[in-house]
Amino acid sequence: MKTTIIGINSAYHESSVCLLRDGEILGAVEEERFNRIKHAKHSRVDNPDDLPEKSIEWALKTFSVKPEEVDHVAFSFDPEARLAANRNLGEKDVPAGDYGTPEGEETFYKHLKIAGEILKKKFPRATFHYLSHHLCHAGSAFFPSVHEKAAVLTIDGIGEFTTTWLGAGEKNILRPVMEIKYPNSLGFVWEKISEHLGFDVYGGPGKLMGYACISDPEGENSGVDYAERFRKIIRLTDDGFTVDNNIMRFRTRDFSQIEKLLGPKRQVITDRYEEASIAAGLQKVTEEVFVHLANILHKRTGLDALCMAGGVALNCVANYKILKETPFKYLHVESAANDAGTSIGAACLVWNQILGNTKRPVIKHAYLGPEYSEAEIKTAIASAGLKAEKPKNLTEQCAQMIYDGNVIAWFQGRLEFGPRALGNRSILCDPSRFDIRTRLNSKVKERESFRPFAPSVLPEDLGKHLEVPRDMDAAEYMLLALPIKEPRDAQRIPAVVQENGITRQATSRAHVVRREANPIYAELLDEMKKLSGLGMVLNTSFNISEPIVCSPEDAVKCFLKSKMDALCIGPFMVHR
Repeated sequence: MKTTIIGINSAYHESSVCLLRDGEILGAVEEERFNRIKHAKHSRVDNPDDLPEKSIEWALKTFSVKPEEVDHVAFSFDPEARLAANRNLGEKDVPAGDYGTPEGEETFYKHLKIAGEILKKKFPRATFHYLSHHLCHAGSAFFPSVHEKAAVLTIDGIGEFTTTWLGAGEKNILRPVMEIKYPNSLGFVWEKISEHLGFDVYGGPGKLMGYACISDPEGENSGVDYAERFRKIIRLTDDGFTVDNNIMRFRTRDFSQIEKLLGPKRQVITDRYEEASIAAGLQKVTEEVFVHLANILHKRTGLDALCMAGGVALNCVANYKILKETPFKYLHVESAANDAGTSIGAACLVWNQILGNTKRPVIKHAYLGPEYSEAEIKTAIASAGLKAEKPKNLTEQCAQMIYDGNVIAWFQGRLEFGPRALGNRSILCDPSRFDIRTRLNSKVKERESFRPFAPSVLPEDLGKHLEVPRDMDAAEYMLLALPIKEPRDAQRIPAVVQENGITRQATSRAHVVRREANPIYAELLDEMKKLSGLGMVLNTSFNISEPIVCSPEDAVKCFLKSKMDALCIGPFMVHR
């Protein structure tokens, strides 16, 4: 009889679901793709029981699973461990009823338990499991990887009380090597500095990483080394790192000590280069922490492969430093390294470590979400009053339009799992055009001008313009920032190069496309190579100030409110 496990994440944000049957991951999806709210929800002490209901419904319906056929429910958080560690911290000036206060932690615990009760009723035959948050991160990184043995590193804001977990996986078992606890949290530093510079907590860290690339820690004639200032906050130790919470004052609205180091708190961006230099200082110290932790882990495990997860592991620049500057030969980063991935980790943890199964689920690509039929796509087009053609060769026609300077919306196959668009829900254009980046940011994506774009590229073409890493695994999920080989290469593909405005160092967050993982997208790249010789397109997520589109209806709506030139959706092409 087959064993069916459903993994659930809803404790904080990036609510998600994974369905696993007999060691095979059938599907995984984030609730934001259905409810159209970024991150699905914001973290509050009273909403862990706001469950990813639409994702659960999709998983059961798509794979013909009845609720009574689910054997195990794996929830990626442990309320008992959380309450025990946080209820009596005695932190001063924390808003009443919030995280870290006795009443706030009791409320959080209560709603975590309510989530469990709801799920137990929904799946009446299932055994219910509350699981360690960081162990679920670790499980998402290691169990579906190709590595029989690997070191494992997870870094985020906080789970129950752990912020950073170092361990090792072998076959179907994970074992801890070391844990770093709150308030020593790299994730929380990024969140609070995002707020300090005028960004928000949720989308801010990603923007901050892009912002850091336009300057360096010493800025432009500022006379201040912001990396050195961040080293007063984040200190490397023999056991990892510490964070000075007397300066950061996590869980409070107090920025006074941060202001002494970094200047006044901004409401909006006011001085682009000074603030970018602050971001660059944090980025540099983050890279130092990554390399330091990786070296500790390598020394203690002696393993060649490293698997990573946790929201901070989305830092593609720091990830590359690990491959470049540590003894690790292989690097795997979970495509949904943020909390969304813990639903996969929870399901795998039950299957492998708790039930003792030796067969491990292997994820060969990130295309784990919903897929729509030609009939559903045709209905969405017609309902919007649009007309579509069905080209004899869609990839050839689309490539020609991109080469001619058009911006194309591209909707194909199953939805990606994770925050990166990987060629199934993407906006595409020609990376060789100098003006296209400005057009995309200001008129299509409606976002900050400094935000970078990524190139999708075939493996055999990567080395033409970018340094080829020791291991391209993480690059398949757009999680490595690779240096540009020569200045002339930056001139050849200017729209996908992030160039430091002071040092002129150039990198690109490449997305490597394997033919076996995404044949139609690889075919499009082949057509581009015939036209431009590049085998590359600029790839950014198919969305405008909302989650990545999920359904054909989402795609059509986004296209209509945009200034894109055409929509390639399934076998159809819709022109502006």
